[in-house]
Amino acid sequence: MIKLSTLLFLQLSYALIAVGYLLLSAYRLQVTGQALSAAPILPAIIMFVPYCGLLLLPRVGMIKGYRFAMVVASVLMGGGGVVGNIMRYMDSGLEHYATFSAFVIAVAINSYGTVLNIIAALGLFKNQSQDKRAKASS
Repeated sequence: MIKLSTLLFLQLSYALIAVGYLLLSAYRLQVTGQALSAAPILPAIIMFVPYCGLLLLPRVGMIKGYRFAMVVASVLMGGGGVVGNIMRYMDSGLEHYATFSAFVIAVAINSYGTVLNIIAALGLFKNQSQDKRAKASS
């Protein structure tokens, strides 16, 4: 089972990688007129602000709130970022993507985040601060 601190670090890395991809997409849009993918760049970047905020919930003892938030994040990011990209590609091929690699990278980044969010939502992590409190009270 993964430690909660490691899971939170990996989720933060997902957010940073995704925002990096979106910033690269914005740069490419400015230079060539075509973004890397169909993702709405600014709204997608803005979405990661509250997401990163939700990653602070376990730090203040709100594990249930964190897990619930990760259910919502799994649906949104898995639905839009993974399923949405795949469906868009199946419907119109590379019309919405700069290259096949850009499509694959977008799906990979969102799959990575979705798996982490599902792990969090299901509580498949070890919360070391709870273990320390339990040992201290025994």
